Amino acid sequence: MVEKMMSLKEQLAHIEKECRMLAERQVEVKETVRVGLMDMPVEILIKILSHLDAEYLKDTISLVCKRFESILSDYSLWKGCVYNKVQGVYPPLPKLKVYREEMINWQEVCVDMETEYRKWSKPGENFAHIVVKDVHYASVDTVLLVNGGEMCVSGGRDRGIAVWNIMDFKPPTIFRRNAPPPLSNAKPRHVMHDAHAGWVWDLTTDNLEHSSIIYSASWDNTVKAWDLRDDFRCIETFRCGMSALSVVTCDNIVMAGLYSKKILSFDLRSGPSPINSYKAHRGPVLALNCFNNMIASVSEDRTLAIWDRTAGKLIKNDIKIPTEKAYPVCINWKAGAIYIGDSKGCLHLFNPEEHTFVKSFEIWPESAVIEPSNKIAGCHQSEGSLIVCSDRGEIKFLYNCNPPQYYCSVQTSTFDVTQLQYLNGVLVTGTCDSALEFWVPKERFTDIYNY
Repeated sequence: MVEKMMSLKEQLAHIEKECRMLAERQVEVKETVRVGLMDMPVEILIKILSHLDAEYLKDTISLVCKRFESILSDYSLWKGCVYNKVQGVYPPLPKLKVYREEMINWQEVCVDMETEYRKWSKPGENFAHIVVKDVHYASVDTVLLVNGGEMCVSGGRDRGIAVWNIMDFKPPTIFRRNAPPPLSNAKPRHVMHDAHAGWVWDLTTDNLEHSSIIYSASWDNTVKAWDLRDDFRCIETFRCGMSALSVVTCDNIVMAGLYSKKILSFDLRSGPSPINSYKAHRGPVLALNCFNNMIASVSEDRTLAIWDRTAGKLIKNDIKIPTEKAYPVCINWKAGAIYIGDSKGCLHLFNPEEHTFVKSFEIWPESAVIEPSNKIAGCHQSEGSLIVCSDRGEIKFLYNCNPPQYYCSVQTSTFDVTQLQYLNGVLVTGTCDSALEFWVPKERFTDIYNY
């Protein structure tokens, strides 16, 4: 009996030991769970998340759980990220009324900055560089991207206009360090060899994302309207009475800047005659740009003028552009800034609400050697980025701050760039070498590249 009691006692002691060990293991498991990723301090989580792309954080990580969503919805986190990137002031003009009425979307700004930097710091990995020649036989003076960057329209000194479907291109599968050879099989969807009786100098459209009408301005004293959905048929010819150097659209209204210093307004529904006219400059009108109902024009007389299309009156003119022996070439107007590029490599910042000059930046400083200055052939701005191009073929990418902060550049395969356009990740330039150069994201060519 005693032996049985001793055996039972040993078994109970063994069971008690196993229960104690099991309890200790459960405590260890609980301890492990308690110090897991989700229980880390916010500061440590932010440090870990800072190593991921801003776009991935916004579109993926923020959807994982409510804690990540709460952390990544804090605007101060994204604001700090932007400030860590730029060495200047962001936004370029922080005291604008628009920023008092509507808070800056710091998340979108940060994503824009990181996305553009990631793409253009390694263009060979991210873009197919495509050169197209032998359709225009003279300088390609104007290019226009439409339909979300899927189509391009080009015009030049051969008096012709061509319409390109970018997805028809068959780019090379291997990126070359040197200039890529022109595509031998690139054919436009439509080509009008005698679209005008003079140089085609500028192009615009009724809608960048869903274009139906393309407008072309020419030295033959006309602006023409082309139906993109009907075999690029000319549906109207607007008579300007003088060479049309620039053209822009706002709703149904088409506005042309003329060599005769006038700006004419046309309405496709009203026929070929102008519906309005005004004269804001003492020299030819070189470029037009619209923002909401306002039209900005720059002239060879080195001034900026603002026209209110709704009120039908000139808001301000004779706004001096501080350029010595230079003339304005291009203009880009957004809610946060007006940028004007000139013929000596300077970019001029204007207040978009008061229409006053703020500051000039030397993007391409003049060389001490006697040689022509770099002309800014094109300027594009987004929430966080700037793209500017010189006529010598260098395209610079900068953060849109004050002063603009350079971070990388690419080089065209030809000099004498005439114009630049950028839309939905696609970049195109026209050149005096009768060529167009494209940088198209490789993910658009899934049948060629492994994306």
